[in-house]
Parts: sequence; C-alpha cells; structure tokens
Amino acid sequence: MSGAIYSDAWYKIADAHVSLLPGVKATPQSYRGQAWIVLEDAYAHRFFRITPHAHDFLKTLNHRVSVDQAWQSYLQRYPQHAPGQEEVVQLLSQLHVSNLLYFRDEADTQQIDKRAQEAAQKELKAKALSFLYFRLPLFDPDKFLAALDRRLAVLPSTALWLVWLAVLIAGAAAALSDWDSLASSSQGAFAWTNLPWLYLCLSVMKVVHEVCHGLVCKRFGGSVHTFGLMFLVTTPLPYIDTTASWSFANRWHRMFVSAAGMMADIFMAALGALVWAATGPGLVNSLAFNVMLIGSVSSVVFNGNPLLRFDAYYVLADFLDIPNFYQKAQSYWFYLADKYLLGSHAARTPIDAPGERKWCLAYAPVSLFYRLLVSYAIVLFVMDLWFGLGVLVLCITAYLLLLAPMGKAIKHLAGPRVQTHRLRAWGITGLLIAAIGLALAIPLPYSIVASGVVQSNRAAVLYAPLDARLERLTLGNGQWVRAGEELMRFDSAPLLLEMRQLQGELDELFALQRQALATRMADLRAVEDQISAKQQRLAQLQRRRQDLTIQAPHDGRFVTMEGRERLGSWVGQGTELGHVLDSRSGYQFVAVITQERAQDLFGVTLGAMQVRLRGQAQTSLAADQLTVLPYQRGTLPSAALGWLGGGELPVANDDKRGEKAVEEFYEVRLQLQESPDPVELVHGLKGALRIELPERSIYQRVGQSLRQLMQKRYQLG
Repeated sequence: MSGAIYSDAWYKIADAHVSLLPGVKATPQSYRGQAWIVLEDAYAHRFFRITPHAHDFLKTLNHRVSVDQAWQSYLQRYPQHAPGQEEVVQLLSQLHVSNLLYFRDEADTQQIDKRAQEAAQKELKAKALSFLYFRLPLFDPDKFLAALDRRLAVLPSTALWLVWLAVLIAGAAAALSDWDSLASSSQGAFAWTNLPWLYLCLSVMKVVHEVCHGLVCKRFGGSVHTFGLMFLVTTPLPYIDTTASWSFANRWHRMFVSAAGMMADIFMAALGALVWAATGPGLVNSLAFNVMLIGSVSSVVFNGNPLLRFDAYYVLADFLDIPNFYQKAQSYWFYLADKYLLGSHAARTPIDAPGERKWCLAYAPVSLFYRLLVSYAIVLFVMDLWFGLGVLVLCITAYLLLLAPMGKAIKHLAGPRVQTHRLRAWGITGLLIAAIGLALAIPLPYSIVASGVVQSNRAAVLYAPLDARLERLTLGNGQWVRAGEELMRFDSAPLLLEMRQLQGELDELFALQRQALATRMADLRAVEDQISAKQQRLAQLQRRRQDLTIQAPHDGRFVTMEGRERLGSWVGQGTELGHVLDSRSGYQFVAVITQERAQDLFGVTLGAMQVRLRGQAQTSLAADQLTVLPYQRGTLPSAALGWLGGGELPVANDDKRGEKAVEEFYEVRLQLQESPDPVELVHGLKGALRIELPERSIYQRVGQSLRQLMQKRYQLG
C-alpha cells in the first residue's frame, strides 16, 4: 500500500466513471534500475510518468465501474501494491489536467475540475509573465523530415560519424594554428557593420540546428509536428518540437536527439574555421568567421551548458537517469527545509533512487545562481534596448525569483501541512530572516584590488621618430648608457635627398628674388613667400634628421628586445624601440582603477596597502606614498593591463598597441618599499594592489553598485 489509505476528498470521485483515453500510449522506461511507465497522448503530445502498479490500476478503470469499485477490487487482489486513496485522487487529478482521462459523467468530479482550472490559470499566468519568451507555431514538418530521413538513410552511419570527426579535428587544428589572428578578428565581431551578417548566420545555423533535432527524432520513431518561431528577448529564432522523444524507451536515443543540434553547431563551426583559414579578407571570410564564432560559442555557453534548460540539460538528465531533474532538485531542497528546519513529519522526499540525492543537492543551488546571473544580464540587455520595457522585465523577474517563492512560503506556513508544528515553523523562519538581515547589515572588511605594473622611477620609452630604415645599433640590450649617448641611428639618405632638392629650389628662388628686385618688384612678394615656405620645410627636415639619431635621455640601462632583428629593416613611426631604465632610482607600482571603484579612495581613511607580483605571490610588498592622478586617463601605462595583454580593461579595436582604453580610468601610483624577503623587481612586471578600506556592509556595497550602474548606463540618480 503506497500513500495514505484514506482521503477526505475520496467521496468526491468515488462514484465517478473514468478511464484512460483510447489514444493514450504507454511506453515502459527504466530509470536507475526502477521501472516506470510514460503515458503519451498521441494527439496533444502530452506526457505523464507513473509507476507500473499505478498503470495496472488505471487499466482496471472503465466506464462500467466506479473509481471506488475499481479501487476496492484492486485492493483485494493486490493489497501490497494497491495505491492509497490520496494517491488515486492526486493521480486522477493530474491525468485530467494533462487531458489523458475520459469521463462518462461529470456529476462527482468537482474537485478534479477545480484542480484543472487552477492548472489552466497557472499556465495562462506563466505565459503572460514570460512574454519575452513566447513561441509561435508555423507549420507541421513531419512529412518533410520523414522524406529527408529516407534520403539520408542510404548513407552509412559509420561514414557520417567519420566525416563529422574528421571535419571537427581539421577545423580545430585550423583555428589553433592561427590563434593570434583569430583573437584579433574576434574584437570586431560585434561591430555594427557585422551585426546583420551575424544575425543572418545565426538564423540559418539555428534552422539547421533544429532540423537535426527533428531528423534524429524521426530516425528513432518519433513524430515531429511543430516548427515555428521562438521570440527570445525580442529576437525571433526558429524552433522545432521534439517532445515525442520523451517517450523513447532507450535513454541513449533520447540523449542523441537532445545532442543532435549541438553536434550540428560544432560541425558548422569546424567548417567555418576551415573556410576562414583558407580565404583572405572579404565577405566570405567574415561569414565563415561568424559561423565559427556562433557554432562554438552557442555550443559551449548556451546549448552546451546544463545549468540552463537547453540541449545539454536534457542530455545530462537522461545520462543521470533523473527525469524532471530541475524540478526534482528544487523539490528535494524544499523537502529538506520542510523536514529538518520546519520539523514537518509529513514531508515526503521526491528522491526515487539513492544515487539521485547527491546530484539534486549540487544542481539546485548552482543552477539557481547561474539563473540569477542570466536574469541580471537579460534585464540589462532589455533596459539598454528600451528602458521602460526593461523596468517591466525587472519587475517580472523580481516577482518570479523573489516575490512568488516568498508567497508560496507564506502560504505553506499558513497551510494545514504545518498545523501540528506551526509555532516551530514560524519561529525558525523568523530566525532565518533575522539572521539574513543581520548578515547583510553587519560591517565587514572591505578592500579593493587593482591590477598594475612595476615601473622604474626613472624610465623612458624610446619610439621611432618617423618611417625609416634602422641603419645602426650602437649598443646592445642590457648595456649601461649615459645621458646623451647615441643608442641607434636611422637611415637619413631619403631626408638628405629631399634636403638637397629643397636647397636647389631655394637657390633658384633666390635668383628669382634678385631678378625681381632689379626689374619686377610686383613679383617680389610671391617669391619671398615661397622662399619662407621652403626654408621652413628645410628647417623641419633638419630637425627630423637630428631625430633620426636616438640618444639616451638619462643615465640607465638600455633595454631593447628586438634591436638586432630590426637592424636594416623598415620601422614605422611610433614603433616602440626600447627603454632606458635607471634601477638606482627605485621602483613604483602603477595601477589602474575604474571610475566606479576610484570613488572609494576619496574622502576615506585608507588602510594597509600591499602589492603582490606575478610569480612571487607568496611575498607581499609594502607600499606607501599613494598618489591618485586627479584626472581621468584614456591611455594605459602598459599594454599588459588591457585585454590584448591579458589584463582586465577593454581596449579600442583600432589601437594596435593595445593601450587605448575604451573607458577612461584613474591611475594610482605607489612607492614600493624594500622587503626583507628576496623579491625580484623588474620594470614591466605585472601584479595586484590591495588597498584596505573602512568596513562596509553587504547592503551598502550592493546599494552603491546599483546606484553606480544606474548613473553610468542610464544617467539616473
């Protein structure tokens, strides 16, 4: 006997004459060694999972006997396996909501109808709240998929797998072999000029993705009757309904249906990589790069992420043999809270097998945290598109993630399930709320961390003065130099040629000047203007000729990593040639702080300041003489602090040197003190600065972050 033997609602359904609809198909399945029956409405494609004993009881129901007569008869024949009255009431109610029952009369089914109406209202409410994620069915693709499957069936499966694997390996090799070019190309992927092509590639690839789902479902005997558009955050994308695979007895078939789209994405990404590597700049190359980007990112971040209820989630659920994994994980945490916190003795665990417990324990909190992150990103995205709509989405998200669960909790605390232990339930709940509020309000240690680089107090960067050929390298890397000492010299032949040409033109103009003075005074002014212009140009060339000799600006060590390699080659203007570093002057640490974090440094008493260097993180360096440059900057002190150098600040796409930040920042400088531990200080070495600030509560931190967000993105507050 399973469930409660008797039920207070039994009288409402005892005289009803019901049975399963004739079109309901029963498919046996196995989950973690336990047998189950999946009921499917072949017309509406609704599914319901029950135990074999419950299915045996349902088969005894027919229009000639009442529910009570069928239950009494089944109880006499199978007393150990017969369901209790409460279980029968719940079972028939849920089957009726799923439209899987036939009723001969409706006289005594008010309770079931009430539950059906409540479920319909919940479904309508859920659709209204998820107006940014609605689906629009278009047509029935079943015949098309069946015809396509017949044509593809002539191809050997082994050959298809080998082709898929070969293209995947070749595409990965092509992408990895030119990784630097791939990284630089990705910076312009979301440029406005590329967004239409990106969406076009996404739409086409999504159609292929969905068709592959449908093809695999058809291959294993499923039916696919819906193809339509899914409006995901106002973006229309195709979708296909393959819920028929839920009734497949073989879990590997169900997993293959779910994974087919991801496999197609990876295959298309590999093809895109091959085309991208084999073509030069142009439309084909750009489209291939978009295909490669979409296929790889969508497979890893979205469809390949089991924390979202996309393809990978269903693959994981079938692999673990845990149907309704997401709901079961949540229900298990609610069960633990209900039983061990509130003290409910009537709480029933949703776990069907011992192996499910650890997965449900881990999955629920991780998926909830990730869901909060995704919801936060979606709200910001919609608010950027249309602020008013974003506020509405924010309210709906807050209702779904906060207010609705709180309402359910209050309803549960006031309901009959906690009647015997209501005092304890309300007391524990009050203590939890007080503890959370206290944890949010208590001041906690607070600090900011900023990335930076070590710089010599006396350092100079040498740049190529103009486009010229490096003719001479006087000193090698690491040598000590004196102020004014020649370091390298560029070829001055092109300048000398232009200077001789200018001098010849000046001699000619001087002759014309003398002639104008003697015979044609009217031409004198024009000739003198030309002479002045030529002389200015000649003086400019003379200064540039002097600049072709690079001299040490001060005493120090000359550092150039590519001097010998550049000797005799053409060097573009502004190219970094090397440094002159004077280690005797000591070292400072230069860090960059975003505008949002920089305000924490003003108007407060700063605590201890420590610097940890990369590769020497076990040693902390004390720092003092903090200086915050009183103006915002746009050029990084080192390319190592930008994205291209592995740093945290985004840099402009058009800056080849990687030093032009997208957003302005504040620069912080500190003097590094000598450490009793052996520490190697090298100019340009990256590290992290930690500054202790006055204690601050979580409530204060979150409030400040939200205010800064609204001010920065929407100019509010």
